[in-house]
Amino acid sequence: MMFKRILLISLGVFIAAQFVRPDRSLPTTDPATDLFAMTTAPPDIQAWVKGACYDCHSYETGYPWYAHITPVNWWLQDHINEGREALNFSRWDLYRDSEHAAESGEEMAEGEMPPKNYTWMHDHAQLTPAQHDAVMAWFNSLPNAGRKPAGNISVRSDPALLNEEEEDND
Repeated sequence: MMFKRILLISLGVFIAAQFVRPDRSLPTTDPATDLFAMTTAPPDIQAWVKGACYDCHSYETGYPWYAHITPVNWWLQDHINEGREALNFSRWDLYRDSEHAAESGEEMAEGEMPPKNYTWMHDHAQLTPAQHDAVMAWFNSLPNAGRKPAGNISVRSDPALLNEEEEDND
């Protein structure tokens, strides 16, 4: 009887939690500030970068079915927000000369990107060694790719990240 009551209460909490969702709203951005609007990339590079990087590093996130289940949705949205804060291809105008952008190829060379836990669950992010090397070489060929500016960008330039910072400070 006690077990059944605990189970019913747990089920009720789980169902109620489904109505509390993370914020997925996006700021209005100019499509001209996207990585591929501001650079010249072959179509295959664009497809590979969009498949392996854009879910976490742009405002073009494709949410899988499990991203609608609490508490997974909170964990996933936090991961996406961290990815966008580190580097946001939808706001390449802010990041193109930053240390973060210069490290894109380096992160790939070190095997940090795309993360293994992401590629395991997303076929579109699984790059062959040749594709991985081609994307890495393309990032390394971008202007300023080898140069790390003295100052980092300010996330205060991005309205979405500014709102996040303000919430963190409250």
